[in-house]
Amino acid sequence: MPGPAQLRDFLRAYLRDHGLRYTLRRSAEKAAQRLLGLGDRVWRRRFPSPEELEEQRKKPPAAGLISVAVPVYNTDPAMLSALLESLSAQTYPDWEAVLYDGAGTRPGTAETLAAAAARDPRFRVFRGEENLGIAGNTNEAFRRCRGEYVALCDHDDLLRPDALWRTAEAIVRERPGMIYSDEDRITENGRHHMDPHDKPDYCPVNLIAANYICHLTVIRRDLLEETGGLRAGFEGSQDHDLFLRAAERTDRIIHLPYTLYSWREVFSSMSHRNLQACLESGCRAVEEHERRAGYVTEAVPVNREIRLWTETPRDATVEALVFGESEEECRAGWQELDFRTAYARLTAALLVTDAEGLYAALNEAAAGSSADYLLLMDASLRGMNRHFIRELMMYAQRPETAAVTPVLTDRRLHITHGGFYLDGGGTPVRCDNEGLFVTAGGDHDAMNRVHNVSAVSVCCALIRREAFRPLDEGYRGGLGMADWCLRQRREKGLFCVFTPHASAVLARGPLLLSGGRADPADKARFQAVYGPEPPDPCHRKSVSAV
Repeated sequence: MPGPAQLRDFLRAYLRDHGLRYTLRRSAEKAAQRLLGLGDRVWRRRFPSPEELEEQRKKPPAAGLISVAVPVYNTDPAMLSALLESLSAQTYPDWEAVLYDGAGTRPGTAETLAAAAARDPRFRVFRGEENLGIAGNTNEAFRRCRGEYVALCDHDDLLRPDALWRTAEAIVRERPGMIYSDEDRITENGRHHMDPHDKPDYCPVNLIAANYICHLTVIRRDLLEETGGLRAGFEGSQDHDLFLRAAERTDRIIHLPYTLYSWREVFSSMSHRNLQACLESGCRAVEEHERRAGYVTEAVPVNREIRLWTETPRDATVEALVFGESEEECRAGWQELDFRTAYARLTAALLVTDAEGLYAALNEAAAGSSADYLLLMDASLRGMNRHFIRELMMYAQRPETAAVTPVLTDRRLHITHGGFYLDGGGTPVRCDNEGLFVTAGGDHDAMNRVHNVSAVSVCCALIRREAFRPLDEGYRGGLGMADWCLRQRREKGLFCVFTPHASAVLARGPLLLSGGRADPADKARFQAVYGPEPPDPCHRKSVSAV
């Protein structure tokens, strides 16, 4: 367990980064999960029924042998036994667990491994002559795996009984390069489940900013061999480095929206003992990944996150398409942008229009522009931070990006626009974390990191001119921009990006925000194309077993 000094330092840092109100809210949520068992309730609700597990045992997918690679070093025998029991309970029968013991000295660990191997030949145990560290021990396990697909698993974590069955189902259906699932945490004593992490489908910018994939991760063995496995020198972020290199070699990355993996909150782990070292390793992994992609990037740890600064074209021109209800309003917005950012190659087109004519005005201005980038901007925007345009351009310059949006707040610094997610349930889209204080972070601290979103607001978005295509002029409100983003994703495979490192105040208020305020005609037009509950690949919720 962490000592009082560690807890005090962590609380001070969290309070500094997230503010008092959000810190109190998160503390209450944590207490409720432990004392009221809220995380346990989520776990039980999502856990497959005995009937479903039995049905899985009767009908295993024909995916062949799946190997589970487990590095072992001085593991608590009770925790190791719990992992081995979770493997034995798998409903998919064709698996092997390759357990490589890096010359551990803890009493009971070797005996636990030997007993498992004697009980079930699917447990294949190997012991090294020295401890090679997490990367070396894992690679030794990789080399002994015989399956076409290899699952990564830590020595003290747990798999849900259907984890490998769901994996096998995806292998048969998709033949992917990499598979990952949702997860949660269990307390060190194994009594409580906490913090379910419902992940999006594969989002490349999310993976650059943080290792959101984590576990359960399964990689096709030939792809694993191409990458060379884990690399020494990236301790604490060795998985992040591996996933970045694997993602460079495959576009077949599949997300399983099931909570199949529980990782144990062990306070002696490196992520708890030395978070700074883990972040520094992650920064090196990201810098190398960016260099291989052709970008000059510096990554540094800032407030427990990986912060990127990527070079942008020095001579890139930007034209701001500033729209408002009067020329005076548009000119004031343009002058604010020019003064705040002092971007050298910035021009503006002032579009005096109402909501009904907005998209036609934007289309006409974009068609007549010769700038490299177009900045769609509500004239009421104020208080942009110094490197506002550069921060947006760092991601807008990427060929896989459709548009980039900053975080927009009201005057009290509560979020009004933070990217849109598809909501369903009668409301087409919602602003992510609307109303949250700007530094609070939100679910798994996502609002403090750059990440992919399904749609952005027309109130502020930077777009490469070559990526711009006409907006649907049949819309009056914010759903028109959401439609534009979704068409870019469907037809061109482009992603939208949110960055918290560019910020501004939307002085007018949530103009053109969709959500429950969507124009009824816009809502009908949107749902006629995308349906009442379109899936959102960038904002997924884990599903219960069915």
